[in-house]
Formats: sequence, structure tokens, C-alpha cells
Amino acid sequence: MQLQGTVYIDSVFLLNLVMDLYLLTLTVKMLGKTATYPRIFAGSMIGAAGYCVVLCLPGIGYMPKALLGMVPVGMLMVKVTCRTRGLKELLQGLGYLYLISFCMGGIIVFLKGKSRLLSRYGDLAAAIAGMGFAGFVLCRKVIVTWQKKRKNHFCTVNIPGDEGTLIIAALVDTGNGLTDPVSGKPVAILNAEEWKNLKRWMKPEKYKLIPYHSIGRDRGMLEGYEIDVVEVDGAMGKKQFEKVIIAVFQGRVSQKGGYQMILPPELSI
Repeated sequence: MQLQGTVYIDSVFLLNLVMDLYLLTLTVKMLGKTATYPRIFAGSMIGAAGYCVVLCLPGIGYMPKALLGMVPVGMLMVKVTCRTRGLKELLQGLGYLYLISFCMGGIIVFLKGKSRLLSRYGDLAAAIAGMGFAGFVLCRKVIVTWQKKRKNHFCTVNIPGDEGTLIIAALVDTGNGLTDPVSGKPVAILNAEEWKNLKRWMKPEKYKLIPYHSIGRDRGMLEGYEIDVVEVDGAMGKKQFEKVIIAVFQGRVSQKGGYQMILPPELSI
């Protein structure tokens, strides 16, 4: 005797859509990317539709269906939502997506075991979506805490110089609140010694005058320049920032010379 159940594809689609919204929002945060709500929604639609299509394929077992749906559909979801650059970043985003899925799945299973509602009435889609939201909130809190602990760290900054790319060791400092008074953009600080290789950016139209406050001196002014593009290479990958303002420090930002730049957290990954 073979038992058969009824699967309502509209309920499966809506449930997966909601869960994918949670997962992609957290994946974007893990990657250090920015994504608009329409892009997150588009990625979630792709994920929900892809799962339903794979689910309806005849003559294929569940595991082949799961593998067939997870990899290509997941990669498309990450690509559309996060606009990743290169295969490495795409695979990194896919890994984060699967990791978050695993964690949220564990939270939902735990909450299902504690829920009297589901034990009496079965797997209600709305209840599972609600548990998914609880998992989303918990995972987001863990990610935010983890990223805060990683903010004060070292990274490498690549700047187009006079004789090729200048590679600079930088400290990401959460206490660096220096901003350009005109644009309000965060400002990085670089040793004057390194500026000898960046004369191409020292043009009048790129010149900035930046006020600052420091201990032992009430106020002062730093000269700075706007760089067209800067690449930051950190523990979570590489990211390019455009129109970056860098102030010139007449001295050494590190007394021991361990780094040559202080980077604000807004320009880190």
C-alpha cells in the first residue's frame, strides 16, 4: 500500500518566497554588500519559483531534485541580489546562503518541537514563516555582533599611484569619525610619506580641507584629496569604493610603523 499526499504549490511558493527574503537579507549583510529591496525580492522570487519547478520534475528522487535546485538556483539568487563580481565572490555568497539556511533550519526545527500549535494542527505555513522570522532576528543579531568584533582589524588598501598600484597596510578604526564637512563622506588618514607616490591625485579640483579634533589639541585642519577608486582587501574579500577622500597626516599614524593608513569602518568589509 502506497500513501500519497497533496502538495499545494501556491503554499509552497509563498512559504519559500518569505524564507528566501530572510535568507537573502542576511546573505547580503554577511557579504558586506548593499542591495535594494526590489533586488532582494527578485532574488527571492527566483528562489521560490526555482524550487517549485524542480519539485514538480517527474521521475527524479528528492535528493537529486534538491541538488539540482540548490546549486544553480542558489547561485542565480545570489548573483541577482548581491551583484557579485567573479566566481570567487559568487561562491562565497552561495556558501553564506547555505550556512544561514542550515542555521535557520535548525532554529525552526527546535521551535517546532516546542510549539503546541504545530503538534496539534500540523505544519501550518504561517506558523513556520513566523518561526523563520524568529530565526531571522536571531541570526541577524549574531551576524551584527560578529561583524562589530571584526571592525577593528587590519586590511590592505590598493590605490592607483604614480608608478602603478600602491599597496598600503591599514587599520580599520571604529573611533575614526573624521568626515568631509562639505559632502559628509567618511575620511581615511594616510601618512605623508606615502603621498609621495600619489601626486597624480594632488589636483586643485580634488583638494579638500578637513577640520579635526584630537586629544591635546582642540582643533586643527588636515589637507586631503579625493581618489577616484580605492580597493579594500579584507578578511571577507575585496571591495571597490569610489570617490574616496583621504587626508594627509604629517607624521606616522602608527608609531611602530605597523600600518600607514587609518580607515573608517564605512570603507571596510
